[in-house]
Amino acid sequence: MSHFGRTGPPDIADTYSLLVLNITFRTTADDLFPYFDKYGKVVDIFIPRNRRTGDSRGFAFVRYKYADEAQKAVERLDGKVVDGREITVQFAKYGPNAERIHKGRIIESLPKSRSRSPQRRLPFVSFSLSF
Repeated sequence: MSHFGRTGPPDIADTYSLLVLNITFRTTADDLFPYFDKYGKVVDIFIPRNRRTGDSRGFAFVRYKYADEAQKAVERLDGKVVDGREITVQFAKYGPNAERIHKGRIIESLPKSRSRSPQRRLPFVSFSLSF
């Protein structure tokens, strides 16, 4: 859920996105906003949710309009205790070479197959035995 309500997503083109790891499952965008707002214009705060349960996945994205404000937030908030947990704040990475996140922790990207074509299968051959 975004900090800015259900009015639709804000325009995030040309923004700088921070990844915030190790937030509690009860931490909301409203809880994070005062920490990040100190360092510049926050465009959006988004906490991904589990599709099935609706529970927080333990991390968030905070978007700033300007790179220097985002950098200042990383420097000042990385390692800060928020809601009883020490958070990690870093610039988010996107694309095929970006790290993947699982249960709030960064995990290595899985190597991708070089081939885009489906695996070749042996043709099915039907035969019958007659005596």
